[in-house]
Amino acid sequence: MNSKKTRGWNSYLDWAALRAGAYNASAPELWEPVFVRSNDAQISTTDFFVTVDARSDYAYDPFEQAYNDEYRVNGAPVEAFLLRKHKKTRPSNAFETSIEVLHVGALSTRSDTVRPPMSPSRNSNPVPAAIGIIDDGIAYLHPRFQKGLGQTRFAGAFLQTLPALTNSGLELSGADINGDLARLASSSEDEIYRTRNAGLYDPLTRHGMRQTATHGTLMLDLAAGADPLASEDAAMRDVPLLMVQLPPEAFEDTSGVRMQTHILQGLRWMIHRAFASGLSDELVVNISLGITASAKNGKSFLSQQIKREIERVANHYNGSKTLELVFAYGNAYDDGLIARAALPAASSASVSVALQPDDHTPSFVELRLTDQSAETKPKRIEVTLTAPDGTSATRTLRKGRHVTFFGTPKAPIARLYHTAAREIWEGEKDPAFLTLAFAPTTSRKTDEALAASGLWTISCRNVSSAAMDLTLQVQRDDSPFGRNTGARQAYFDDAHARAWNQELRDFSGLAPTSALTNEGSNSAFSTVSHDNVHTVGAAIVRHHEVTPARYTAQGADWSGNVPDASAIAETSRATAGVLAAGTFANGAVRLSGTSAAAASFTRHLVQPAQTAQVSDDFDRLGTMTVLTNPSIKGERTRL
Repeated sequence: MNSKKTRGWNSYLDWAALRAGAYNASAPELWEPVFVRSNDAQISTTDFFVTVDARSDYAYDPFEQAYNDEYRVNGAPVEAFLLRKHKKTRPSNAFETSIEVLHVGALSTRSDTVRPPMSPSRNSNPVPAAIGIIDDGIAYLHPRFQKGLGQTRFAGAFLQTLPALTNSGLELSGADINGDLARLASSSEDEIYRTRNAGLYDPLTRHGMRQTATHGTLMLDLAAGADPLASEDAAMRDVPLLMVQLPPEAFEDTSGVRMQTHILQGLRWMIHRAFASGLSDELVVNISLGITASAKNGKSFLSQQIKREIERVANHYNGSKTLELVFAYGNAYDDGLIARAALPAASSASVSVALQPDDHTPSFVELRLTDQSAETKPKRIEVTLTAPDGTSATRTLRKGRHVTFFGTPKAPIARLYHTAAREIWEGEKDPAFLTLAFAPTTSRKTDEALAASGLWTISCRNVSSAAMDLTLQVQRDDSPFGRNTGARQAYFDDAHARAWNQELRDFSGLAPTSALTNEGSNSAFSTVSHDNVHTVGAAIVRHHEVTPARYTAQGADWSGNVPDASAIAETSRATAGVLAAGTFANGAVRLSGTSAAAASFTRHLVQPAQTAQVSDDFDRLGTMTVLTNPSIKGERTRL
């Protein structure tokens, strides 16, 4: 059981590439998005992209050059997303040494179709604020997003795709959407969406616009929906909208690896569209998405780059323009996704991860040392993995290497990875960590290696002389809707995870002796440390009595900030969620979650609502709760 150097950027990408056959001699040509900065801060933006153009193994969306033309500071490096041909070993040449790669996204195929850059006319009289959303399945034809019947509030829409069909997707102007609205006289909403999506996605691609309920539509209704005819909604109807619809594959990827690249690409597009064209003085962006596992200390690539984009806007416009982001705090409070162990020298701790039967997706567990740990090197963690049948394997790993615990190197069932620390910006490092990767437990392929469903026991021993503070986190997304991918996601279990819960009067509690914990269950996207970033928990609001929704995540001393605030997401313990717009006109959907709360808080930032100070549960509710939202159907009669 020899360890090998990992070829992929990290454990998630290496595992996905291996299982996709990217390392085979007969592999198809695959490409990967990379975020780079130029080592030469003096190179002109034009010269940089001319150099990229000259290479056959790189490509880029023309928007990247437009963004740098607008926002690059003199004497600062070029920062851009490029598309790079995947190779088993990166070549050493002049161009490769002229850039630093800060992030790599998931593999896909590529065609030569390029999205033409759109240059919206500049507005000399910007409105005070615009609302943006980055999500999946956004019904841009819905009446709730019209200024008047047949007249959209959208100033722009970006329907993203993987590089399979175009470099990045389709951009729609407000005039384009008004044209689609005019087609409603002879075609249904469904027909128009199907026509648009046929040009974006392969025929069998699952996408949200086939569903009667879509997450993005409901979120945007809560954040900015307005009746196009009601006088009381006139103020919100004057707020323009921007939308970025994620590729379906990114939204379906339970590890969240695809999602982060597209979120940042979409955010940069939205910044340019809102401010370079003079649309608004403020842009409030709702991102009700999340994943569980991470260092959660604000040093990930996503966290650091979001801070840079916020500060880029402030500096470029000398404070006259403002970018604010709203994130959901997370719904994983009771999901059994977090375990924590204090490990003195030479001590051990164990926890089991349950891989569910009929799961078509891989499972991942991250092992991380917190900032409270005296030992900072994950290579000093000895990991023993025991399969449901009792067989086991034990290993420590050097940085940047992996070992196959079960299965074969070419058809692994379980692997242990060591991902080395990476410096992103100005000495800030995304710390090193270990990952256990598991194969699916079922597959439609006849030749795919599968993991046994059941309890896999993870034992960790501290082989250093310093004390460890260790967390184990199941990596999964934070979706409120069921998946069509066949995902039945993993969770932790142990003998003390069935204690009596006095509140619910059942055995759903955690005993003090359990390795499992509710603390640190917040989303990894909620740890951006900046005054313009707001993280929001979900509250049950009944007769103005405020308590945390049962699923609302809880912070910990190692997991970044507690939520800044909370908002209404439940009005009853008997009926879950709040009602807002479905995908199609006149439809209604009930949805729970901190995602719904984040959307209500987004609305509050633009159109202040009734609030109350929080007196307890600050680590789940923040300091203030938004009590009302006029977009919740029946809200006025319920509160």
